[in-house]
Amino acid sequence: MIFGADRIKYPMKRKHWQPGGGDAANGHLRGVDEWERISWEEALDLIAGEILRVIDTYGNEGILLPGGVPQRLGDYDIGRMMYIKGGCLEQTGAVSSGAWTEMAKLIGLPEETNDRIDLRSSEVIVLWGSNPAWSRAGLPTYDYLQCKEAGTKFVCVDPFYTPTAKVLTDDYIPIRPGTDSAAFLAMAYVLLTQDDPEANPLIDWDFLDRCCIGFDAEHLPEGADPKMNYKDYVLGTYDGVPKTPEWAAEICGSPAEDLERLALMLGGAERAAVITAPALARTGSGAQLCQNLMAFGAMAGLIGKPGCCCASDCGHSWMQGGYETLLKGGMNHANPRNSTLGNMERIPNPLEYRKVNVNEMWTSIVDERKYIGLDGNVYDNNVHMIYDRQENFLNQGPATMKGIEAYRMMDTVVAQNLVMTTNCKYADIVLPVASPWERYGDLSPSYRESIVWFSQVVEPLFECKSDADIALELADRIGVDRSVLRPVSEKQLIINMVAASQVSPNCDDNWQNLVSITEEDLAELGVEGEPQDGLVPILDFKRDGIFTIERSEGDGLDFIALKPFRDDPEANPRPTASGKLEIYCQAAVDKVQAFGFKEISPIPEYVPPVEGYEETFANWETKEKGEFPFQIYSLHILRHSHSTFANVPNLREAFDHPLYMNSLDAERLGMETGETVLITSKWGKCLRPLQVTEMMTPGVLAMGQGAWVEIDEETGIDKAGCMNVLCGPNVTTTGYQAWNTCICNVEKWDGEPLVPDYLWDSREVFKED
Repeated sequence: MIFGADRIKYPMKRKHWQPGGGDAANGHLRGVDEWERISWEEALDLIAGEILRVIDTYGNEGILLPGGVPQRLGDYDIGRMMYIKGGCLEQTGAVSSGAWTEMAKLIGLPEETNDRIDLRSSEVIVLWGSNPAWSRAGLPTYDYLQCKEAGTKFVCVDPFYTPTAKVLTDDYIPIRPGTDSAAFLAMAYVLLTQDDPEANPLIDWDFLDRCCIGFDAEHLPEGADPKMNYKDYVLGTYDGVPKTPEWAAEICGSPAEDLERLALMLGGAERAAVITAPALARTGSGAQLCQNLMAFGAMAGLIGKPGCCCASDCGHSWMQGGYETLLKGGMNHANPRNSTLGNMERIPNPLEYRKVNVNEMWTSIVDERKYIGLDGNVYDNNVHMIYDRQENFLNQGPATMKGIEAYRMMDTVVAQNLVMTTNCKYADIVLPVASPWERYGDLSPSYRESIVWFSQVVEPLFECKSDADIALELADRIGVDRSVLRPVSEKQLIINMVAASQVSPNCDDNWQNLVSITEEDLAELGVEGEPQDGLVPILDFKRDGIFTIERSEGDGLDFIALKPFRDDPEANPRPTASGKLEIYCQAAVDKVQAFGFKEISPIPEYVPPVEGYEETFANWETKEKGEFPFQIYSLHILRHSHSTFANVPNLREAFDHPLYMNSLDAERLGMETGETVLITSKWGKCLRPLQVTEMMTPGVLAMGQGAWVEIDEETGIDKAGCMNVLCGPNVTTTGYQAWNTCICNVEKWDGEPLVPDYLWDSREVFKED
């Protein structure tokens, strides 16, 4: 990708766009217009002029910076520049972790699994909706293979018999997307009705008594309705609906006997773990999933013990297996625990309270022009300019079709990136950005034992500039002090981060500097700083590019999530209102009410999600299917990481991007592998070649996420298979993105079959004569 012919080489302007807004913008041509090369001076002058014009006309909230993590934690280039200038409108709403982002803090269960070495002692590990062979390339599957070699039994619960299941599983249980809470409730019912503390102990009553509130009427917080407790809800004491395996099977499609068997397996094991992917919390029922996973884990004794854990695996390598327990450092911009970035103070966004939730971002522009801010107030959406940085959120956020409408309504859209992503395609001015390997480098943690320092390998290609240089050039033009924006150079920033990195070699909370630095080192590196003692010389670390704490079984460096809390909950309270794990959580109710989107129960329940299984029926009682009879959910696939690398032809050729369908559904519809089909949802349409397989649950479809949308302007159909064309802006309880599932229909396509996308022309938009 870095040396590909389709790199953005020069600043470009859309041919029919002119500054000033109104008719001059010709917004309807975004995505279809021609491009013309312009100089950096012209591009920066145009962008700066539009920033100043929009602020003067509409206020700072007239400029939107879409994206995810940078906005929550403090963007330090274009965003930082805008904060100094008075702020900008940004989005809120969890990205990777879905409902976990809020619920983990409210109920007390962190998105945190045990250390990989500790998990080798597990008797059984349940991978629930987790497919690391595809979505966690590299170490995780290797780690699980070490567990299997040590004798661990694996169970996979998933709508898809995944490649991970093929490699690891001893037991596979199918399930429908978004119905996981029903399965956990049924498993809790099995434990409650079959537990015998003497002859057949299945429930960890001691942990429930000491460490949890809300499990039963005797452990409710003061003032709570005694009928509103988890145990009675599971048993159906008051609502008359026992949450039996048979009750759950009708909803989730998992055989009742399988749910019972799994419950007894987990309740009866001394060392067992249930590990989910964050994807389960990125559905319309994600908040309930977090609650139910914790409640079942607490019952079954899966929390705070060796070989036991019950949580999401986070999805990010630096957070897995014990976040910051052996190493601290790197990627400080993405670490909310650090208040500075290489000694460069964060600057808050003055419009922080006015962030627009991701699920309202496009609808509040296209439809009602109003949204709910973080402070709970309703605001007018006055956006007239969008500035995209190195993200592809128009493609990767929900409701891509609404997003395209919103982009075409703007006065000005600016995008900067390496390649012509979807954001760039629908922009007015595109800037070529240098990749990390064309800059000084960066520091990145990799699991709890390693940290990587990668360095520059090539000078910036063509006319590419770094994000920091672009921000500094714009700052000069809009009246922002560059010494405040970037008080240190990019090299100095990285060296400061390296110098600040720490290591705890004995995992005992005694920290020391990772690197030693001498006066000679500072001179050779050409930076400022102070000499210091450390574990490894800084120049050795830079040369090697990686530092790793060697691990082995029995080394005493294992991490067990929530073990201190389990051992002594009073001395190690959770960050909840009670200090305990809150199976009954009033704080969650209050927080959700403050968001203003939905309501939530204080206890774990099953709530049919928006666009879930129940909505595939026109009549639930008679099981008459409706207009959108299929559930579809998104997969991480091997051809790209989210949408990064989605432009690389040889990856497209190596790895397919089909629609996966069960063979029973295909036979009923008269469809075969390889033919082009039309997928239609409430929000959009796309085409895909079909892959018929017995490894997909009947009634469920799956498609990879990350393909760059390619809209046929005549039909409005996406030819690339972008999942977010099908997923809509469905608001959720705590404002996270429910983009992993929706409902749809599939039909045979009577037009021209799709040409394989590795044969498509690249989005190289400007060639020298």
